[in-house]
Formats: sequence, structure tokens, C-alpha cells
Amino acid sequence: MEQVISLLVENPLYLVIAVILSIVVLLLFLRKILKLLVIISAVGILYVAYLYWSGENIPEVVKGIEQVLDRALQKGVEFLKQFADQQ
Repeated sequence: MEQVISLLVENPLYLVIAVILSIVVLLLFLRKILKLLVIISAVGILYVAYLYWSGENIPEVVKGIEQVLDRALQKGVEFLKQFADQQ
């Protein structure tokens, strides 16, 4: 690993290429995350429309979904804390 770092530091051309590749990878990752968020939002909107047309109580259902997501987020945070403590 030290050899790679010293190679990048000693050769500015390699460093520029590595930075450009890193930016491309980051942008591709962000693009996929954005697509995922758009799909999740569309599915959520369709679900709320379905609830409206079927006559369900939308605020109750949304509150239940919020509680489930909140519990999942708390479990995720706890898992990450445990993982960080192990390192």
C-alpha cells in the first residue's frame, strides 16, 4: 500500500488519473443512489394513491410506516456502533 501511495505522490500524472477515476466512480455511485431514491419515491406515491382510492386512513398507515422505519434506523445505528466498537 505504501508503494502505491509513494508512486502516486512521486508521479503527478498518475495522481491526476487516480483522482479522475475516483471522481467517476463516486459520480456513478451517486447516480445509482439517486435512481434508487426516485424509484422509492414513486412507489411511495403510488402506495398513498392506492390507500386513498381504497378508502384507508392514510395518516394512520403513514404513521405506522414511520414507526417501522424509525425502528429499523435505530437498529441500524446500534449495529454500526457495535461494529465500530469491535474495530
